[in-house]
Amino acid sequence: MAKPDKQSGRRYTEAEVRAILERALRDAQARDVGHDELVAAAEEIGISRGAIEAASRDIEHVRGEAEARAAILARRRKGFRSHLFSFLVVNAFLFAVNALTPGPWWFFWPLLGWGLGLAFHARAALSSDVSPRQLRRAIERNAALAQREEHRRLKERRRAEQLERKQRLERSAEELGHAVEEGVATVLSRIAQEIRGSAPPPPSPEDARRGRRIAPLGAEEAGMDDAESEALGEEEADRAARRGRGGR
Repeated sequence: MAKPDKQSGRRYTEAEVRAILERALRDAQARDVGHDELVAAAEEIGISRGAIEAASRDIEHVRGEAEARAAILARRRKGFRSHLFSFLVVNAFLFAVNALTPGPWWFFWPLLGWGLGLAFHARAALSSDVSPRQLRRAIERNAALAQREEHRRLKERRRAEQLERKQRLERSAEELGHAVEEGVATVLSRIAQEIRGSAPPPPSPEDARRGRRIAPLGAEEAGMDDAESEALGEEEADRAARRGRGGR
């Protein structure tokens, strides 16, 4: 494939394009490039989106295999180190027991037997050969772990969003309650002002004392009028009775 240069008319082969891009990536500042940026950059030099998608899938597969291989080798070496530590501690203890007790030397027999097993373990642990079956199982395990991790992050994100939504609702309810309380207080204050404005003024101390003096007098006069009315009624009844006796 040849790529024309619009400015100088020069053309490059496929190998030259790859070498130029690799050199540019090495010389550029190290940073993570997004998938959309990679697709846009490839389309500028005439590479289709489908080719970029296929190449990215291959790269992801290769990356997954490399990570799985590294995890398998690391797990092997970790197991060998644990085995070696146990071998040294136990055989040192057996040597001390054999040296402190009378009798022939016998500690080298378990040392030789265990050492043979340790040698086979070291051969397997220090080897970089990984079978395709082990790689496939490791890739599947890593994919399951990544899926669980993504699910956990999604749950945490949802939980955080729900908590934030709940806090916003609580804040809104609290602000609404404060606003209602302030509004009710304002209305009650206005009603109280209107009631105070329409009520008659309170009596002065002199009017209060004068009213207390007039009230007993009015009560006494009302009592005298009732007694006089009763006396006049009795007198009228006596006169009517005498007239009736005189006529007979």
